[in-house]
Amino acid sequence: MPRVIKHPGAGVTLSDLATLKANIDQGREPWTSGFAQVAGSPQSRLGYGGYGPFAKVSRAPDENLGAWRSDMVAISNLALMWYFTRDERYAENASKFLLGWANTHTEFSGRESMLDLGDYAPQFVGGAEILRTTWPGWKEADTAIVKKYFKNVLMPAANPYGESQFGAANKGALSLAALGLMAIYNDDIETLDRVVYQTRTLAHIGLRNSNDIGMLGDYLRDQGHAYGQLKSLTVLAEALWTQGIDIYSDLDNRLLAAGEYWARVNERVPTTALPFGTTDAYYTSDHTEHGWDGANGGITALNQIYNAYVLRKGLQAPFIAQRRLRMPVDGSSFMFLRESDTSKATPPPALPIPSATSITSGFSSADIGGASPAGSATYADGKWNVAGAGWGIWTALDSSHFVYKALTGNSTIIAKVESLENTHPSALAGVMMRTSLEPGAPRAWMAMNYKSEVLQNMTNLQVYGGSYYANKGASSGPTHWVKLERIGNIITGYVSPDGTNWAATDVGRIVAPVPDTIYVGLVVTSVTSKLNNSVFSNVQITGGDGGAPRVIPAAPAMLLASPGDGAVPLRWQASFGATGYTIGRSEFSGGPYEAIASGVTGSSYTDTSVTNGTTYYYTVTASNSAGTSGRSPMDSATPVRSMVNVATGGTASDSAGNATQAKRAFDRNSASQWVYVGTTGWLQYDLGHAERVQRYTVTSTTNPVPRDPKDWQFQASNDGATWTTLDTQNDQAFDIRLELKTYAIANPASYRYYRLNITANNGDATLTDLAELGLFVSKP
Repeated sequence: MPRVIKHPGAGVTLSDLATLKANIDQGREPWTSGFAQVAGSPQSRLGYGGYGPFAKVSRAPDENLGAWRSDMVAISNLALMWYFTRDERYAENASKFLLGWANTHTEFSGRESMLDLGDYAPQFVGGAEILRTTWPGWKEADTAIVKKYFKNVLMPAANPYGESQFGAANKGALSLAALGLMAIYNDDIETLDRVVYQTRTLAHIGLRNSNDIGMLGDYLRDQGHAYGQLKSLTVLAEALWTQGIDIYSDLDNRLLAAGEYWARVNERVPTTALPFGTTDAYYTSDHTEHGWDGANGGITALNQIYNAYVLRKGLQAPFIAQRRLRMPVDGSSFMFLRESDTSKATPPPALPIPSATSITSGFSSADIGGASPAGSATYADGKWNVAGAGWGIWTALDSSHFVYKALTGNSTIIAKVESLENTHPSALAGVMMRTSLEPGAPRAWMAMNYKSEVLQNMTNLQVYGGSYYANKGASSGPTHWVKLERIGNIITGYVSPDGTNWAATDVGRIVAPVPDTIYVGLVVTSVTSKLNNSVFSNVQITGGDGGAPRVIPAAPAMLLASPGDGAVPLRWQASFGATGYTIGRSEFSGGPYEAIASGVTGSSYTDTSVTNGTTYYYTVTASNSAGTSGRSPMDSATPVRSMVNVATGGTASDSAGNATQAKRAFDRNSASQWVYVGTTGWLQYDLGHAERVQRYTVTSTTNPVPRDPKDWQFQASNDGATWTTLDTQNDQAFDIRLELKTYAIANPASYRYYRLNITANNGDATLTDLAELGLFVSKP
């Protein structure tokens, strides 16, 4: 049976829309306040007149860009207003703007066109999908017009640089998201399948632009671009899920790891980074500002990741769950707030990612480009010694000693450059792939010089950004591991500090004709008439013989522990050559450690033999037949019982008699805030029935610090008249805006009424405020 695209299919289904509408119609929070933000937008009003359309739009240089952006938001907002209110005037306006642009807009240009298309695809595709599937006034002819607009104008602008030629990290992820969403609207299965393939194989932009602990390529650039990359990949993954395609499961649930790492860092949990990067830059340290709360704290993507892994797959996401409690609900994120999700999707078939094993013999040798004297290669005790001459291998130069295997199909080679002679400042030793042994053949290499700088070159291959990206330094410092990988007609160059934490720093495309067989091996050039003796260890290649002796693996470079409920999820960076891992646990920092699991394969494990409220300290060791490594860096976590906020469906009040203000503290949305005129007073909630509240939370606002509550009693009652003090706090300070503080109740009991009786704020003479007051109970 031929495949059929499902509509709407841009991340929200008809069932999702119906549930959202029911929640809004019933006045349930936080859906109601989330939708209120959509309704309050200027682009949601029936009087919005639009700013376009124009025939040409461009980004960098900008031309008519603001008009296009505003109208794309209006298409989405007005479509939502139609669906949730059933006022057809909204649909008519949304249709007018969408079809107006589709019939007028003929060119989207500029060197950054893909950024806007990725950022706004959820709006213009999402709005178009709602109109197409829910509004009776929409016609098949309208669908055809929009499909033509997407195909001829927007999709080319989402990827203007040719097949697989995408900008690094977030730029490429935005391209993929835009192309994937438009392919769904266009019922374009061929393009959709290509996007899925690229997302799963291209290591400079897709899911493989990540490491085992969940760092994405832009994570050490800055938190805003990091979130942009995470959001784009998640938007695409969610849209693919609606089509029955599960890429969330790829690479050991890599998007869960990426979301948890990002949430952990921005919840200010101490986290040491590993070196990582992109084709734009390779970062050896973390200079980013942890605690970034832009984009409403990243809540849109985190909601989607939470749904995918916690609701659908039954996994835990402790740091995402923690962040969701305090971050505002906005006009985008409320669309992905779900209480359950039983939808299903299937992981796509495994990809032909090439594997490698050690090589001890079988290399052929060639002195390319008149390199003289003749070079040689010998193997002993796990190392290759390659002696080579030649006059250089940059761009037009192609003179070196090359030891290689001819490999057909997908292939890879890995090596650690242990040393090279300083025969010349431009002498190099590394790995190379080339389409023939003739001088000047299309080729790629990753190599190290005597200053321990890793350099990269791709000659006569198509490279995004031209010669700058094709020929540059990849990294400096102790990053001696290099790798090349061919998948189809794409060659990717990588660097790594340890042989597993690979960052793609160079990507090129072999242009037609694409050879079945290419030449893969080690390269040395002395840039003199004498031989340069270079030493390589850990050489692995596709089709190797596997004969090298095993060596004891290094300890995992990083371990991260998360505070789950009755569980501690663990992730670590794999160790080169390891065949298994042992998890050590202690209730004391520094040990002694008890082995709680051994022979673990992969680089994740969930410890379920824990007690909530106890702090555990973990390390991991790597092993193979040669022995066991030392311990990884330690990390700790305190598992905690998940509880449910029951402050919903009841009645809020305060000592000023302002129920409208009071209920803002109980809408589960920190974007709306209780503002009280006075420095003392109480905020109260009537549940309508008795509950045994065991914890309560107070979330600060975005307003000035002096308005924050400082001293209070947390009280309870069953008649609203006689109050019992359950907890007293003094000198409370909220260090950041929208900070959530949790307070345990020592002796909880069942009460109907709860209130916060504030006796002092932090210094404001007029106002006191807070964003949310949460009442938490233990539920099965």
